[in-house]
Parts: sequence; C-alpha cells; structure tokens
Amino acid sequence: MNYKIRTKDLSVWYGSFQALKRITIDIPEKAITAVIGPSGCGKSTFLRALNRMIEIIDGARVEGAVYLDGKNIYDPDVDPVEIRSRIGMVFQKPNPFPHLSIYDNVIIGLKLRGVRDKEYLDRVVESSLKKVGLWKDVKDKLHEKGTKLSGGQQQRLCIARALAVNPEVILLDEPTSALDPVSALKIEDLLLDLKKEYTIVLVTHNIQQAARISDFTAFLYYGELIEYDRTDILFKTPKHKLTEQYLEGRFG
Repeated sequence: MNYKIRTKDLSVWYGSFQALKRITIDIPEKAITAVIGPSGCGKSTFLRALNRMIEIIDGARVEGAVYLDGKNIYDPDVDPVEIRSRIGMVFQKPNPFPHLSIYDNVIIGLKLRGVRDKEYLDRVVESSLKKVGLWKDVKDKLHEKGTKLSGGQQQRLCIARALAVNPEVILLDEPTSALDPVSALKIEDLLLDLKKEYTIVLVTHNIQQAARISDFTAFLYYGELIEYDRTDILFKTPKHKLTEQYLEGRFG
C-alpha cells in the first residue's frame, strides 16, 4: 500500500493547551480516510496541521512531523504556500467568495499565482466544474455570483475551487454538516468519485457517513489517536472500549 501522508509524533498546542498528543498515522494514497470523535477532540486541529494552516492561528505551535511523499512539510526549506496548493482544504460551511462570479471563484487560486492565460483558465473552470458535477447546471451562468447557488451547489463550487490548483490531497472539515440530506448524499457520491484521483481526509461528526464512504477511519479522543484501522474492521470489531462506546453513541 502506498501512503501519501505520514505523521510522526504530531503534537499541537494553542498557548499552553495541548490539542494534539503525539499522533502517528499513515494515510493511504487515493483513498478516503475519515477522522471521527466527539466535539473538541482535535479533529479540525489535526486537519489544519496536515497542510500548515495551523500556523495561521495565533499562539499555535507544532511539534513532530508531517511527511508528504516522504518529505517533512515542516522542514525550514518547505514553502507553506506550495504545501497548501498540494493539500487543498474545504470547510464546514460553503464559503464561495461573495463578490466573485462562479468562474472567478473557481480560478481565484490560479489568479493569485499570476496565471492569466484565458484559454487555460477556461479549461480549468470547465474541467473542475465537471469533476464536481456542476458544469451542466452553471455553464450558461458562469458570470453570476457564486452565492446565488444552492447550499449544496456552493459546497461543490468550493470543492471545484480546491481542485482548480491541481492538488494531490483534499482535506474536508465536516463538508456536509450544513447541508440538507439530499445535497449531503451528492457530496458523498462526489467524494467516492474523486478518490480515484485524489487522497481524501474527511473530518465528520456523522458516524454513518464515515461507515458509508471511508476506506480507513481514525478515532480521536481528547487529542489522542485511540484507534485507526480499515473502516470495516474498526466499525465491526473495534479493539478499544472507548471506540466501541463512541460508535454505540454513548458519548459524543
């Protein structure tokens, strides 16, 4: 099995509070890895540590290593901007830029890098929107505001925006929690399709969602990695009592 990301003794502090405690985990390439656990257990912190977005938060400090294709992304010679383009991020609430058109929402990352080739940008917009199943719906209104789309369409637009810069990994922080059930299922189907090309790490509060679409599941509890295994094994025969209790809904 090929591993895209490996963490070694990854710890994160916010000031004096330790949010992650020596997490060591291997994340397989072109698969969906779900991260589950109760509120406040460090799931979002873990996600942000994987692409150095944690550094944006005042008072945050990281120890340990995150290896992307064998290279520690926290080494001094690594550009965090490049890492964030290789490891894209999609947030809980759909967040298209409100003053930008659908077209410009998709290519904003490329424009910030100085890409101006109109033919290339047109191709990227079409291919990114096709990948997320939005092209047919929006191809005739690309210059309307992205915020005019429905909630589910906005989230797919945000995923298209992440894909436009040609990442290798997509991190998603509860991407369906703000959506209606029909839109949420469409996003799940999309992720199942995208894993053919991308490595996906999905934080979710929805245990059923993790069971439905992930290949591997990590269970975090108060900053510690309690258990990590193939999803079918972890859900059917958890090795740790805490995992079993969480999956049974006894806390969370």
